[in-house]
Amino acid sequence: MKLLHAGDKSKAICYHCNALVHTTYQRRDIPFSDGVGIATDILAGVCDVCDRVVSTPAQSTLAIKASRDKAMVPVEAQLPAIYMDALDLACYRIDSSVNSDFRKRLLMYYVGKSSKSPAWSDRLVAALKNKVEFELPAESARKRLSIKVSKPMADEIAAVMAVTKLSKTDLMKSIVLQINEDIIKPKMPKNFEELRTLALIANC
Repeated sequence: MKLLHAGDKSKAICYHCNALVHTTYQRRDIPFSDGVGIATDILAGVCDVCDRVVSTPAQSTLAIKASRDKAMVPVEAQLPAIYMDALDLACYRIDSSVNSDFRKRLLMYYVGKSSKSPAWSDRLVAALKNKVEFELPAESARKRLSIKVSKPMADEIAAVMAVTKLSKTDLMKSIVLQINEDIIKPKMPKNFEELRTLALIANC
């Protein structure tokens, strides 16, 4: 492994030129692949033909990760433990091979649907009325829901909160309550094929 400097030379595949090209390491600002955020002043391999970034050395990995983390917005809530259990059970029922990252995808699936459909947001408000029978007094344990989402997704959460008049904690509760009604209780979960596809993409 070698510590690289600006001006060092190398070779890499350039997918724009569709060829193996000579590269020069330069400091560049690199947009994230999903278009949300940018890593600034990163040492990267730049194609000598088309001037595009085609590679990043190992020494730039932590700086890119740090920039990525800053571009994400934390979403946190203290919930009765049964909510996290229900969320995990729903994830498992959709696809038993998913990991804990799928929690976020499932929650944001409901946020996305609710931000675009008044019917979905109305269902979230109605679902919260069932929390009394869900939060049994005997179960006092609590768990922290902690995820990070993109700025556009955070804006969608804020939009749903504004429409439903729910706090962030109550919104997360209402989503899990609706997940319980849609995915856990029925013999066949609602929107199952769509959710299975979401899980397959998450596992790619």
